[in-house]
Amino acid sequence: MVGALAVGVVMGGQNTGIFEGDPPRWASNLGRVLMILGLIVEVAAVVWAVRTGRYRASRRSPLLTLRWSARRRLARQVRRGTPEADEDPALLVETARQFAGQRWFVVLVAGLAMTSVGQAFLAFAPFFAAIGGLLLVNWAVLIVSVLRNARRGEAFLRAHPDLGGR
Repeated sequence: MVGALAVGVVMGGQNTGIFEGDPPRWASNLGRVLMILGLIVEVAAVVWAVRTGRYRASRRSPLLTLRWSARRRLARQVRRGTPEADEDPALLVETARQFAGQRWFVVLVAGLAMTSVGQAFLAFAPFFAAIGGLLLVNWAVLIVSVLRNARRGEAFLRAHPDLGGR
């Protein structure tokens, strides 16, 4: 919004057309299909997560009572695979389990990405294409991060089976 205002001020209030776009028929159809598919994927992911219990799996986690700094410290140890000697092993194991159990977020985020791209095709204007591209990059980074954290959490649990027994 601020960027659009700045462009408007620089252009002297002229209509630059960055918000206007009349999509070709193929772009309009593709946008509708992507939006509908994205919504279906999102709803299916949420329904599946609720029905399987994954949605509420961490509801009673002891990690919820910790400060953000403590959670970040635990996450850093799990990601690096190097638990500190004075750390609570139960919290480390819980952090690793949560990392490993969050793969289902990828499906939800993929649905959001499809919806974002569909909206960009429907608007077919430079501004909305740029916003759609930025959202797509954000969704891709989030997907990679979730998958990487899930792998690291599983690797931590395999590498440190002794922590679960304390």
